[in-house]
Amino acid sequence: MIDTLASAVLAWLLTYLIHSTALLLLAWAITRARVWPPAATDLFWKAALVGGLVSATMQRGLEYRPAGSLSLASAAPAAAPAAVPHSRTEQHAAVDVRSEEWSAAPAPAASSTVSSVASLPDSMRPTRDFVVTVWGLVALVLALTYAARRLILVGRIGDRRAVVDGRLLAELQQLARDAGLRRRPRLTTTARISSPIALGIAEICLPESALTELDLEQQRSMLAHELAHLARHDPVWLVFVSVVERVLWIQPLNRLARRGIATSAEYLCDEWAVRRTGSGVALARCLAQVAEWIQASPLGVPVVGMAEERSLLVSRVEKLLAGRRSEARPRRVLAVASAAVVVATIAMVPGVTGRAAQASAVLGLPEADVRPAHETQVESAVVHQSSNGGSTGDTHRTLADSTVVVALIGRLKDEDGDVRAAAAQSLGKLEDPRAVPALLIAITDREAKVRASSAEALGKFSDPRAMTGLSSLLTDAELEVRKEALDALSEYESGVPVAGIVRLLSDADADLRHSAAHALGRFGDRSAGSALAPLVRDPSPDVRQAAIESIADLHDAAHASAILPALGDANADVRQQALDALDELHVSIPESTLLALLRDASSDVRAKAASLAGNRSVIAAIPSLRRMLEDTDRDVRETAVSALGDIADDAAVDALRAGLASKDAKVRRAAAEALGERRQ
Repeated sequence: MIDTLASAVLAWLLTYLIHSTALLLLAWAITRARVWPPAATDLFWKAALVGGLVSATMQRGLEYRPAGSLSLASAAPAAAPAAVPHSRTEQHAAVDVRSEEWSAAPAPAASSTVSSVASLPDSMRPTRDFVVTVWGLVALVLALTYAARRLILVGRIGDRRAVVDGRLLAELQQLARDAGLRRRPRLTTTARISSPIALGIAEICLPESALTELDLEQQRSMLAHELAHLARHDPVWLVFVSVVERVLWIQPLNRLARRGIATSAEYLCDEWAVRRTGSGVALARCLAQVAEWIQASPLGVPVVGMAEERSLLVSRVEKLLAGRRSEARPRRVLAVASAAVVVATIAMVPGVTGRAAQASAVLGLPEADVRPAHETQVESAVVHQSSNGGSTGDTHRTLADSTVVVALIGRLKDEDGDVRAAAAQSLGKLEDPRAVPALLIAITDREAKVRASSAEALGKFSDPRAMTGLSSLLTDAELEVRKEALDALSEYESGVPVAGIVRLLSDADADLRHSAAHALGRFGDRSAGSALAPLVRDPSPDVRQAAIESIADLHDAAHASAILPALGDANADVRQQALDALDELHVSIPESTLLALLRDASSDVRAKAASLAGNRSVIAAIPSLRRMLEDTDRDVRETAVSALGDIADDAAVDALRAGLASKDAKVRRAAAEALGERRQ
């Protein structure tokens, strides 16, 4: 019984591999040959995926063998088995004789199938059993892994709660009636997802951001899109194709089918939402907003999410903004045609019977020699990929990503500026270096938003080829372009020409001056010191602070004199930054200035001044430090104790003894420790 089952399973798998390859390649060719409406593409991929299962099962169940099938039973009587040839000449002669016998013999009945399988030589059974066992174990592991990830997803969003916003619930109720659903789906929310998703057969889960950051029109479009997924049973389909993809892992083309079905579903749901809301602009704005929330690694398993397929966002937004709708086609005619193709597959595409193993043993040949040529080629491709350290999934992912990159590069020349900008942003997110040359051309685009998006994208690569182009954008007439160019150049570790950044120190925009000052300090080019010094008197306190910090980062005390006036700056953060910079540069500070800072209104400034007074043993600061032991700020009190411990003077010892009576226990302990250290 086990012997028969193993042969039947192997025969079905081989038949499925042949049929599914034919159907999936046909679907791929049809969808690439011309642009079809999403409904037709959806039908083609589903028919190909399910058709392979149906045709293989029916052909095996009916024991129907089209021309070219591997009929692997010998016509010789079972009671008189032929002697096994020993020499290679005898083997070839035996092959010729048996080939003639098989061609003249009628196809055996189903009953003879069981008989011949049962008589499988013992030498070949381990090979057959090994193949079936490996397939079963890998399928089980992949299926259990998928199930485990689904459970993890359930646990991750287990804290979701029902949405109580009556306005949203009323919108969902109306949309559910339009969709012909008997009852309104459950509407929940959680902070653990970044894109709306449809769950099961009657639940929509929203990220918390969707309740606060989207306007009513965007929320209605979002609900319509997700409701369309439920009405089409997309979550159920996604689970089904995901399981098929893993259990029947011998067919790598199933991944293409899953992606094709998921892609078509998004376009169809977009169209449904537009028909219900009347405009694609709101949904396009919603998609753009959701795209900003999406995390790098979403949910671990494929889910029906509004923007989970980020590579589709550009084309979806473009289509929505253009207001284009798919032309109607007779879906019933296409469905009948798809069914006819599946029936033709059963009737015409060769299969494998349960006697394949016996034939190879009788012929004295390995099993690979009796398989169809195209099946061997498929297996060789998989083995070649594995031998290079990759997996079949990685191969198809690379091909899919390559297709996306090429398509997005093409969109950089789109007639619509919004599309060009969106394409540039997406190329930056994909971080494929092939996009760099195209983005370098795009930074010269006539529209500022495209130049800005291209500069932002180039910043993700830190490619040396982009330095010159990005530097040229620092003089762009548009502020946003200059900002993005500077941000992109700031991603480089070294080698950036600072001349263009220095010019930005006099830009009219304070934020840009601030960013430029920071960038110059990070690059460490001392030639920028003289340009940073005047910014210590900039009208913006943030710019003054950044300039002081960058002068310190240059480790050049030649420009320290420009920092000293900042100790009297009206802004406390600037005064503290000036103290930090002068300390780092080891520059002397006038004693009178330091004593004044010990009485500063800012506790941070007082603490830093106290630390400097201690480090530099400023004896004149002891009275002020003693008073600071009772300061209202805890950090100031503790810093004052530490500073007194660093000053070698009897007056400092007296101050520490006074600290032993402080109301603050930490001050008393620190004073005691400081006095103990003096005795050592």
